[in-house]
Amino acid sequence: MYSLPLKTATGDITFSYVISTPTQTAVARIPEEEADIPTVVFLHPVYVGKIIYHPQFADRQLRRFNLVALDLRCHAGTVGRSGPGYGREVAARDVSAVMAALRIPKYHIFGLSMGGCVAIQTSILFPEAVLSVFVVSSLPLTEPPDIGEGRQEIFDCWKEGAKLEGSEGSSQQADYKEEGGPMRDAYTGAMQLGFNGEPTPLFNAICQRSFELLGPRWTDEQLADWKVATVDFFTLREAYTMEALSNIQCPIRLIHCGADIAYPIEMTEELATRLTRAGVKNVVVQQIPDAPHFGTITHPKEINEMFHGYVLSSCAGSGKVPPLPPPEKIVSPWLDELKGVGFEDDEDEDSGEEYT
Repeated sequence: MYSLPLKTATGDITFSYVISTPTQTAVARIPEEEADIPTVVFLHPVYVGKIIYHPQFADRQLRRFNLVALDLRCHAGTVGRSGPGYGREVAARDVSAVMAALRIPKYHIFGLSMGGCVAIQTSILFPEAVLSVFVVSSLPLTEPPDIGEGRQEIFDCWKEGAKLEGSEGSSQQADYKEEGGPMRDAYTGAMQLGFNGEPTPLFNAICQRSFELLGPRWTDEQLADWKVATVDFFTLREAYTMEALSNIQCPIRLIHCGADIAYPIEMTEELATRLTRAGVKNVVVQQIPDAPHFGTITHPKEINEMFHGYVLSSCAGSGKVPPLPPPEKIVSPWLDELKGVGFEDDEDEDSGEEYT
């Protein structure tokens, strides 16, 4: 992984990111000879970092493109404060700043849940840069009170566990694996939201690695930032205004996961309707049956195929899409990290494929 220190309007942040290209597993910059290939930036959901996109970066079809992933504030390897008021607008400006620093002027965005919210906001603020938006499990226009309460409960358990096990003066690291502990309760709540209480071996490994990167010690300042990033980001959101949405100049695809227990498809359709009424010309809703909220992990084959076709259609006539790379060249930049926490790459249950 690579680090990119930036001075932002709300403080100094060092973003953790990675770039994979058709010929390179991980690079700090896109090689000049691949600069004209379509580029996609992946924005992760709450709690975990960019590593959640292991199944996408290991997909041969998607590796026809340049793929960029970064950790948002207070997540995984990115260092810096969220600060009061952190939300989708600050996050969208972060995305734009990172892409500008990487000298990538135009890009497609793939966002999952919270990442999708940031993706739409980026297309509002920087319409000249965003070529298309693909959102899996979009957030509703405003957070339902019961889901917001659940997010607060997850944070409360996390805070209790961090204070007991990972605070200054403690010799122990906060451990979500400890049965009966508050950190385990926080993890269980997150799994209920993301996987209907049935996490996969891959996601367990993703969580373990993401939480390791957050560090073993939690100060009051860090916990305050974690609350902003994992609770306030959602509960303090206001609905997009029609004026804001009218700035969008690119197509938007909204993928609803059919077994999502937090947000029914009607909420996705409500967002699509508002986008269309605001003048966004190409808004489509699709559904993946039986997929939970974090469907990119459980149903990568279906979602990857949808996204591959979507990017190709957005690039029709450009002549810049390379042929499929050789299978032996396709390795996820996170494979070694996942193996380091015990994941075996033949455990991808639903797709029937091995992701390396």
